[in-house]
Amino acid sequence: MRKFQIIVFVGGLWLINSALAQLPHVELFVIDAQQQSPTIDGALEESIWGVVPVISDFHESQPSDKGPVSEKTEVQIARDNQFIYVAFRAYDSDIKNISAKGLIQGQPFFSDDRLAVYFDTFNDRRNSYFFQVNPNGIRRDALIGNDYFIEDWSTVWYTDTKIHDWGWTAEMAIPIKSISFDPKADNWGLNFGRTHPRKGEHMAWSSSNRNVNPSTAGYAGGVQGFTQGLGIELAPSISMTYLDDNDNDGEFKVEPSLTSFYNVTPFLTAGFTVNTDFSGTDVDDRQVNLNRFSLFFPEKRDFFLRDASIFEFGNINQNGRPFFSRRIGLSSEGEPLDIDAGVKLTGRAGSWNVGALAIQQETELEGADDSLFVGRVSRNLFEESEVGLIATYGDPTSEDSNSLLGADYTYRNSKVFGDQTFRANAWYQETDTDSFDDNQSAFGVGVDYPNDRYSGYLEYKRIEENFNPALGFVNRSGVEQVDGQARFKYRVEDDRWRWFRTRLQYFRSDRIDGGVQSERVFWNIFEGSTNSNDFFTVFVGETTEGIIEAFDLTDDIEIPVGTYKSDRYGVYFETGQQRAIRFRMEVADGDFFGGTRFQLSPSIEWRPNKHLFASFSADENRIDLGQQKFTSRLYSARLNYAFNSEWAWLNVVQADNFSDTISFNSRLRFQPRADREYFMVFNQTRDRVTNDILDSAIIFKAAFNFRL
Repeated sequence: MRKFQIIVFVGGLWLINSALAQLPHVELFVIDAQQQSPTIDGALEESIWGVVPVISDFHESQPSDKGPVSEKTEVQIARDNQFIYVAFRAYDSDIKNISAKGLIQGQPFFSDDRLAVYFDTFNDRRNSYFFQVNPNGIRRDALIGNDYFIEDWSTVWYTDTKIHDWGWTAEMAIPIKSISFDPKADNWGLNFGRTHPRKGEHMAWSSSNRNVNPSTAGYAGGVQGFTQGLGIELAPSISMTYLDDNDNDGEFKVEPSLTSFYNVTPFLTAGFTVNTDFSGTDVDDRQVNLNRFSLFFPEKRDFFLRDASIFEFGNINQNGRPFFSRRIGLSSEGEPLDIDAGVKLTGRAGSWNVGALAIQQETELEGADDSLFVGRVSRNLFEESEVGLIATYGDPTSEDSNSLLGADYTYRNSKVFGDQTFRANAWYQETDTDSFDDNQSAFGVGVDYPNDRYSGYLEYKRIEENFNPALGFVNRSGVEQVDGQARFKYRVEDDRWRWFRTRLQYFRSDRIDGGVQSERVFWNIFEGSTNSNDFFTVFVGETTEGIIEAFDLTDDIEIPVGTYKSDRYGVYFETGQQRAIRFRMEVADGDFFGGTRFQLSPSIEWRPNKHLFASFSADENRIDLGQQKFTSRLYSARLNYAFNSEWAWLNVVQADNFSDTISFNSRLRFQPRADREYFMVFNQTRDRVTNDILDSAIIFKAAFNFRL
């Protein structure tokens, strides 16, 4: 603990302050009783848009830094007591070639032209809500922080678009009930963005050093006087499931579910869920594990994504996370465990950010904890920094009682040397597990310089052998780790190339009791990006693996104890996402645990129009260990068809020869509006060798959202 206190004290001395940059400011136009609120049809024909001030001072944020834009963009923003309205006019001199292929709500549309608005409703320069639309009126939303982007977060809002012979227009209506805010704030952080994929161009209203994040946003005034009504959100759903696992004659069940949220204040939200159902959630992408460490899968469930940014801790990406919400409602093998009820309290008040989560759920083992708790509090410091605490209790997968307490500090400054960003962080955690008496702590420090021309980071963490965050994620313990990267980018100003770069990566994990666990040194010798978003890299590297306990690579192949040094080299390239046919390929070769491993990972995507999307990817590793040879194979295929913006049919097939199974997931989805959704889901798993059906399920689910 003393080390952590010293680190925090030293970090607090990093007061590298400079003059506040001049940032754009706009007043939200208030629609009074004599004026009609706009109809969200994308046409922008209402009289209100004839009087609202126009914002048009956009600049390039990529590839140039504040360079002139190739196409004009205009924005207008207005409000009444319950909605924020945003109108865009995106001029395009080649409208016949506009990219607009996304037509499925909730699916990414990185290939498309798109417009976005950002709201930092607490004006803390750290977090913002993100709302984006493509020319087909498909919504995309997310939570953004200076250090993270939570893509799977979603809320209810409305938008529509229209294509003209001179460009396209978009209209948004964002209910104030869909976001939290500080009612006492005089200003919000505000930004607008436009992406023009044909030219590889990103435009912004406010940016710094090619960055568009909460710390670089402008400001909006006139943000007081909103009304949230009763502040109650009800999200009931019902699912009817027929399940056949071949061990019985099949089971039919009807499961009602309710998730609700109540705005205790405009900045504090209480959530409640009972008999929670996640049957409509996207399936995980399979991964093949060719080492002895657990794999990390991202969270996709809406209840846990609500205000998820508040629970982020220490800028820890994977190993050592004190809270990882996928440990709730899932067994250690990834099988669903019923969540009976859950309560969540999240919000921001002044300089404080608070979050609490309590769950009652089914346990994996008899005698394990069925009541779980997570608490997080942090306080903003200076312009962009923060300090916080986190606590967890409970373990649904073990008979041992478990708790955790941690503290973290992050110093962040986006105005170093004028417009450069610097970040430093330190954290400390300690767990208490019944079966352990000592060696239950972890701590880490890191610095990051994430800028354009020169960039890099360096992190150190120590995770003791018995550190056990039962509601977090650890796949390496009893280790000291160093992880770092240095990058240099050279920007090219011609018609084809955007930039070239070289970068050096280093990772080392040493056992605390002696000996190297893993070491990796990789040099991406030469990589580049074109103005059409094509990318390539050429890399070489060396790895060292210290095996002190034999492990099974497959059922038939065991990796014995020893130290293994391996050279590795390869290439990777991908074409731009705006292309109708997109390719990705990685080819790598080298040593592997005393033998050799050749990796071939091709992928192809086909988007002939806005209705159809098809893809196929493979990951093949040909392993030769002398007397033993094995080829791991993982295949994935997707076929999505959008009948229109309301009806979509989504299909994915995945197969691998590790689990020797083939899985099929098919979802017919009808979403007539942002607060109504209906699913018909078919899941089936087959034995890859015998083709026998292992389990099947047919699910119908209806979900609603009501705001009071």
